[in-house]
Amino acid sequence: MAVEEFKPDPYIATAMNCMLWIFYGLPMVHPDSILVVTINSIGLAMELIYLSIFFLYAPNKGRAKVIGWLALEILFLGVVAACTLTLSKTHAQRSDLVGILCVIFGVLMYASPLTVM
Repeated sequence: MAVEEFKPDPYIATAMNCMLWIFYGLPMVHPDSILVVTINSIGLAMELIYLSIFFLYAPNKGRAKVIGWLALEILFLGVVAACTLTLSKTHAQRSDLVGILCVIFGVLMYASPLTVM
């Protein structure tokens, strides 16, 4: 679903990327990364504003898609957080695991505008 010619895919992907980077910057994962948390918190706030505007003008089917994807992202982030904090014992292991996920989702974020083609 789209509003005019805009699809929510890039905004949803960027929100997920920002959430993962915020988790990466937390002291329990990667100590002394307050700038990563600050910058990505601002990015997440901007994406949530964009998604709110999209949500406001989207038809019901588009709204359901946005809510579904955001719920799935939050669930995924919860699983990543639980697995990372329980299975990885050192900061280095946690940083590596979450960092790899951040890079993967960063690539997906930059590829997401291609969904309009």
